[in-house]
Amino acid sequence: MGPGIRRDRLRVLIVDDDDATRKMLTQFFNDEGFETLAAENGAHALAVASADEPDVIVLDMGLPVLDASGFALQWKQHENALEIPIVAISGQPFGEAMAREISAAIFYDKPLDLTRLAASARDLATRHAELRGRA
Repeated sequence: MGPGIRRDRLRVLIVDDDDATRKMLTQFFNDEGFETLAAENGAHALAVASADEPDVIVLDMGLPVLDASGFALQWKQHENALEIPIVAISGQPFGEAMAREISAAIFYDKPLDLTRLAASARDLATRHAELRGRA
């Protein structure tokens, strides 16, 4: 969908290499009224985010192929990328430090508090959509 084309729902990109977590988060955010996109690694996330600009990215810090730092470094080179907030998630001890390194808007440890995650993602996505004239 190109710029200037309105869409009704906020769009979230969920990036997690664990199939069960990715599917659960996709279903959860769908149930919360989001349009969802999903990717299993940083390289796939770059392609998905470039093709279908999300309003917020929920990014696991421990990814294969292209890790979260690599994704963030490459993503920040895309037009409008800096405006799209990243919600970092991780079950690893280094997750919070990596989230700070990539300038994530917020960090959540796994296991996730889904209520808090949804509230943060909705708030950040709404602000992004308003900035882009879509809310």
